[in-house]
Amino acid sequence: MNWLEILEKYGIPLVVAVAMFMMVKQQNNYIQNELSKELRESFNRIEGILIKLIDNSKKAEIKQEGLIKSYKSLVEIITRILNK
Repeated sequence: MNWLEILEKYGIPLVVAVAMFMMVKQQNNYIQNELSKELRESFNRIEGILIKLIDNSKKAEIKQEGLIKSYKSLVEIITRILNK
């Protein structure tokens, strides 16, 4: 059936309602697809930032451990020198 036959059989209000339904459905699908894509992009960006923060935190922790070991070594050396 084409649109004119449906229009003659059921009337203008039903044809307009069906057209509006199809338009709203298409618009809803478009919005959902766009929002899903933007959400995925945001998630990937935040995930990358989080990974970098964790990496930097680990590097700082390793550096701090090295400084603590150096400090302890200096304390031991100075203690040995002063005790002699």
